[in-house]
Amino acid sequence: MVANLGTPKSPPALGIPDSAYTVDVRVIDTGTLLHLNPSLFWQPPIDGFTGLHAPIYCFLVSHGNQHVIFDLGVRTDWENYAPKIVSIITATTTVTPGSDVPSVLDGDTSGLGIRSADIGAVIWSHNHFDHVGDVSRFPPTTDLIVGPGVRGASWPGWPTNPDGTVLDSDAEGRVVREVSFEAGLKIGRFDAMDFFGDGSFYLLDAPGHAVGHLCALARTTADEPTFVFMGADACHHPGLLRPSNYLPLPSTTSLNGILTGPSQCPGEILQQLTRPDEPFFTVAPRMFPDHDAAMDTVRKIQELDAADNCLVLIAHDLSLRDKIPLFPETINGWKGSRVKTETRWLFCNDFIPASGHHENERGIEESLVSQTTLEC
Repeated sequence: MVANLGTPKSPPALGIPDSAYTVDVRVIDTGTLLHLNPSLFWQPPIDGFTGLHAPIYCFLVSHGNQHVIFDLGVRTDWENYAPKIVSIITATTTVTPGSDVPSVLDGDTSGLGIRSADIGAVIWSHNHFDHVGDVSRFPPTTDLIVGPGVRGASWPGWPTNPDGTVLDSDAEGRVVREVSFEAGLKIGRFDAMDFFGDGSFYLLDAPGHAVGHLCALARTTADEPTFVFMGADACHHPGLLRPSNYLPLPSTTSLNGILTGPSQCPGEILQQLTRPDEPFFTVAPRMFPDHDAAMDTVRKIQELDAADNCLVLIAHDLSLRDKIPLFPETINGWKGSRVKTETRWLFCNDFIPASGHHENERGIEESLVSQTTLEC
């Protein structure tokens, strides 16, 4: 057992420019689940933790009457992706189909009134199938925003390119804009681009996982500045971010109040899995081809994660499902509702054998027999 829980290191100043402007952020969970195989995304293995069926969070960002979407998740008819991608899905994962972002927007009966036709731009964090969705569901007036190098790496797509990983139709008939980070703006240690030009929403250069991978930072309140960080696939599990030397592992007593496993002292299990100031995992090279850059990106996120006024949301964080307000509600009031402090260590339940969480995972596995089951 680790006895010394460590003294938190003060996080560095992030240097986010002051601004009186904010955006409304709405988290969209389409209900689609994607099985994550730990060996592909993080290391080392933990006995009993064989993966999870994770959501894919997308974001509606509203700046007055301007609306953009950050990531689209998986298209409902994933069999119509490029053949190369369909083969990869079939070989490596399981998709539990849900809805899609355009259907969520157009089917909303809350009175919000933001439809797919009102979206000025779709931002791809990167060009992987579980984030690109089906851009053709949006009108030609909707621009497509991508990171550096993505345009050349993606098009021509399928069917023009038999080995294409995205579709020709993703770009046809619409403006595709590639982000540049040459202006020298920094948010923390991230190279940044001020999307609306007023400090309300930034796109961040976050390399490692894919060509031109982007994260984003939204200012959710101004009087007391608060922010939501959209981490996309910079990492795939909160255990890659925490513990850190800024957020050490809580005491065994505190952990026992968080965990739901059958052990009389589940906190002791966690104390044996890592040092109190080091994350449970590091990124696995297979899905992070620029491994050094990916590791540095994670370290940059840890600095934001340690800031009391920044809520970090990575795309596949199952521990937050049903714990955060979802579309059509905004997440702007996250700090006042204590979302961050009350959910920070919930992911640790993934590591407790035979916990209620894992029982739920097995139930999902069994339910897939009558749904879309793929060879993993």
